[in-house]
Amino acid sequence: MQLIKRWIIFTFILIIPVIGQDKKKEPKSKSFKKKNEIEFSNNQNTKAYLEMLEEAFNKVRVSYVDSVNESEIIKAAIKGMMKPLDPYTVFLSGSSKDRLDMLRTGKYGGVGIQIGLRRDTLTVLTPFEDSPAYSEGIHSGDQIIMIDSVKTKGMSLKDASNLIKGELGSVVELTIYRPATRKRIGFELTRANIIIKHVPYWGVDKNGIGYIRITKFSKNTAKDFSTGLQELIDNDLKGLVVDLRGNSGGLLSNSINILDKLTDRGVNLLNTRGRLTKSNKSMNSRRAPMLPVEIPVAVLINRSSASASEIVAGVIQDLDRGIIVGEKSFGKGLVQSMYNLNDTTTLKVTTAKYYTPSGRLIQKEDYLNNGFLTDGLDKKDSTFTTRGGRIVKGGGGITPDVEIKKTSLPPYVQGLWKEGVFLTFAADYVPKKNIVEPVVITDKIYKDFEIFLQEYEISYKLPGEKDLTKLKTALKSQEDLKKKSKPSILSRLTFWKKPLSAMNKLTVGIDEYFHNKRDGQYWDPENIKWIKNGLLREMSLVVSGKRGRIRVSLFEDNVYQEAVDILLDLNRYYDLLEPQPDTAEKKIEND
Repeated sequence: MQLIKRWIIFTFILIIPVIGQDKKKEPKSKSFKKKNEIEFSNNQNTKAYLEMLEEAFNKVRVSYVDSVNESEIIKAAIKGMMKPLDPYTVFLSGSSKDRLDMLRTGKYGGVGIQIGLRRDTLTVLTPFEDSPAYSEGIHSGDQIIMIDSVKTKGMSLKDASNLIKGELGSVVELTIYRPATRKRIGFELTRANIIIKHVPYWGVDKNGIGYIRITKFSKNTAKDFSTGLQELIDNDLKGLVVDLRGNSGGLLSNSINILDKLTDRGVNLLNTRGRLTKSNKSMNSRRAPMLPVEIPVAVLINRSSASASEIVAGVIQDLDRGIIVGEKSFGKGLVQSMYNLNDTTTLKVTTAKYYTPSGRLIQKEDYLNNGFLTDGLDKKDSTFTTRGGRIVKGGGGITPDVEIKKTSLPPYVQGLWKEGVFLTFAADYVPKKNIVEPVVITDKIYKDFEIFLQEYEISYKLPGEKDLTKLKTALKSQEDLKKKSKPSILSRLTFWKKPLSAMNKLTVGIDEYFHNKRDGQYWDPENIKWIKNGLLREMSLVVSGKRGRIRVSLFEDNVYQEAVDILLDLNRYYDLLEPQPDTAEKKIEND
């Protein structure tokens, strides 16, 4: 493989300068101000602008060539009003407002299923416990082929979700195809209040290390976190891992309530600052911690951890209450307030910035460059100190105390996940073989899965294949250039004839190498581990639901395992909480 890479690099060094020699330099584009461009000024009376807006609306309403939808024009005008501001100040209506309402209320009217697309087929990923779908017998892996009288082929997830949700007490008919029985089954489901569980799993391992996953900060999150935490404490808890990876945030109040259970009474947790008096707040922990402060804590974050997730991680870090493990977080340090305009529309407006106890703002700089949100404390290189004297930086998210990326799956296994074959196989195989918990992936299951995959064409690229494609493109471009060139230029390129011929032959040999390499992917030792893990996760989902899937997903989770190792090694844990003479970030190399 190394020889192939060297050949590819060598070839590009030779070919690339020649490919571009006939290209003309493009003149640099210049931006010119339009002659009649309207200039607006803050000095002009606001009333004059409002009158201008009203006049523009009336002209369009009366004079436009076709009849116009006036309400849609007004909505568009309000949306346009938000554009010069930050990305989180938005006008919400329809499904967008519904999602916000779900977050605020912690519930919605529906049947209680999580859906996804598997090979462009609408599929039940998991039914929620105590939901109409669960009680009526809908299973993970069931394929939804009709919603009421509407066929789902080609339907988006958003459209399907909107059709399934509805008024409480109303009925929706789902027609599903169940792979295990090869039959269509009709379900008549009465929509109910579905309680959203954004704390889907908690558990404790044999060493007393507890784990809680939080996927969103909604109305019920803090309450569910308390329930799970108490259960872990009752099981002689020695350390706690809080998983906030992929958590995009939610309600600020719920993140504060969770921090209240982990930190000392009376310590500062968060400060918010805005133009309005009510936006300037200082929030402190109000009660004795639910989790004894001597129990070590690790918080897991990644690039998708944002907003309220970053508040929890940042506060834990600033107070030296625990360590942060994973990847640098997203970087959203702005607080939004909701203003209902009517029953169907809401304005979500950024009204404040939040600052962690050390005084840092973790907002990304690129959202601060519009002139609306910048001040002296927002600079990325601003440094702050934790309660114990450790150096932390402001701007651009939360940097973990231990940086470690989750192990990337091999390309072939990524292709299997993309095709959704693990769940499709599990939904068919588990009922037929009467598999129960705990799921064990035997040699027989592994071989049966290989036979199952014969029906599928898995799309993926091996390491080096993308380079080979670029090489072929470069060689073809060179051949085309020689054909189009004038004789004088062609004569200068005659020395390329033999190298180009040799390289074309080499690409044929490399193609054969990759063909043989692909044939052995299923039984490649590294792939076997990850294929078995995929089977274990999706078969556990079918057997015992979402909790079972999350539990077994931790077996090959290197970020989680690193956090557990640190919590079990208290010397290392407390060393990480000590101020370091060298402030260089600690990094863990993946195998």
